[in-house]
Amino acid sequence: MTNSAVTDKETFKSDADLNELTPPRWLSGTALLTLSLAVIPFGYLLVRATSNGFSAVLDVVFRTRTIETFFNTLFLALFVGLLALVLGTVSAWIIQRTDIYFPRYFLVLATLPLAIPSYVLTYTWIALIPSFSGFFAAVLILTLTTTPYVTLAALAVLRRIDNNQEESARALGFSTAAVARKIIWPQARPTILASLLLVVLYVFSDFGAVSLLRVDTFTRVIHTMYKASFDRTAAAVIAIALVLLAVLIIWLERKLRGRQVSSRTGLGTAKQVPVIKIGQYKWAAMLFLGLLAVGSIGVPIWTLLTRFFANDVVIDSASLVSSTLATLVASFSGAVVAMSLALPLGVLLARYQSKISRVSEFSILLTHALPGVVIGLALVAIGSKIPVLYQSLPLLAFSYAVLFLAKAVGSIRTSVARVPKVLDDVSRSLGLTNLETLKRITLPLAAPGVLTGFLLVLLTAMKELPATLMLRPTGYETLATEIWAATNISRYSEAAPYALVLIVIAAIPTYLLSRPDRAGSADTQENMSL
Repeated sequence: MTNSAVTDKETFKSDADLNELTPPRWLSGTALLTLSLAVIPFGYLLVRATSNGFSAVLDVVFRTRTIETFFNTLFLALFVGLLALVLGTVSAWIIQRTDIYFPRYFLVLATLPLAIPSYVLTYTWIALIPSFSGFFAAVLILTLTTTPYVTLAALAVLRRIDNNQEESARALGFSTAAVARKIIWPQARPTILASLLLVVLYVFSDFGAVSLLRVDTFTRVIHTMYKASFDRTAAAVIAIALVLLAVLIIWLERKLRGRQVSSRTGLGTAKQVPVIKIGQYKWAAMLFLGLLAVGSIGVPIWTLLTRFFANDVVIDSASLVSSTLATLVASFSGAVVAMSLALPLGVLLARYQSKISRVSEFSILLTHALPGVVIGLALVAIGSKIPVLYQSLPLLAFSYAVLFLAKAVGSIRTSVARVPKVLDDVSRSLGLTNLETLKRITLPLAAPGVLTGFLLVLLTAMKELPATLMLRPTGYETLATEIWAATNISRYSEAAPYALVLIVIAAIPTYLLSRPDRAGSADTQENMSL
């Protein structure tokens, strides 16, 4: 049988059949190579944690401090997750569905906290209220930090829902509560639960806020063990426990999420839902959004500006410029490496359903559960055995790539999946190979979504603290490490210039990702939240 005959046969397969085709060898090979690199940190931790035998693992796991840390981490994630879920969903409903004044400005205010790292938000609250510390302080800070993830996810869903469905339900006698329960929630549930998962994983991985507030979670304990002892086996055991807890949470979320439900009542463009007139409650709704903005944006900006202008210490301009450049170079390098590694995985998951795809999906899930302090612990140990890599920029960029691989893969997968498969079929029927089709048809059409993923990884890498602290080259200071060095010894005024610059440069990709006037902004906002 000739190659053209094979191509013609594949051209007439249904989409379902095409989706089951075995992926090309070059795609499977590059995807497996990426996965083998990405799971290196987890493999090292597993070997190190069990190096002293299973009984030693049990001794560490069942220590009183380990159990207390487990419950601290779990309850912190539970409190923050529930609060972020309620506040984010209510904020999205007010902005999208009600007749408040200036909804676009409130959308910007709801998004901007993504540009402020949790450790910056924490230090500004401490500078304002010196006694600010403890568990509930951490709940407040992490809730303010993570609520935008839920808000953006809920906004994306509310914008996609066709009003014809709601009108039909009301015409059949459904109450407002019944419409919300039977029409809106089934469509919103997968996305909202996915954003809730992101909030929980964020709490699991946060290091800066809980360290400044003196709350013992797994990340703080792991870092303390790493700094205080040459034997890091116990730290590896705790790290594995944290990863397994995160994997369990991800598995539960997948079970609860179910399948994405999305339906339309007719052809053409979805009919937009008219805003609800809330009358005398309009000002209360705007006050609610304003208070969230004050806590997450107003306090840090006010504190930083007042500290900046009241600073008696001469600002080290050379250090500020060099740390800014270092931040941009490191985060840009990490984003490039992440997108390069994610490309074959994103295409594989978007176009093929095979055993390799399922293995890839599980491995990506595993990397998604690795906090920065865990990646740092593993790569420090690996890098120490390879002198050319130890404390080098390539190793730091690789750590960013592993940390944010799931974000990069998700953006590429979503973008490639939106390219109609029929275009691939036509391309192959004209004699182009799979690789040529990918380069000339699929990727150019998916480019906007790929760029979104790049900006998302760039934004997140700029703010990454624990991996940067542990893996940066000697003398290589980023804005995050300069902020940490100053706030860790309560020199808040010295940290202000670095924090202000970090917020400004992080606000640029944040705005580009979430501005409401861009086409497909609902899809972009959902990608940011997942």
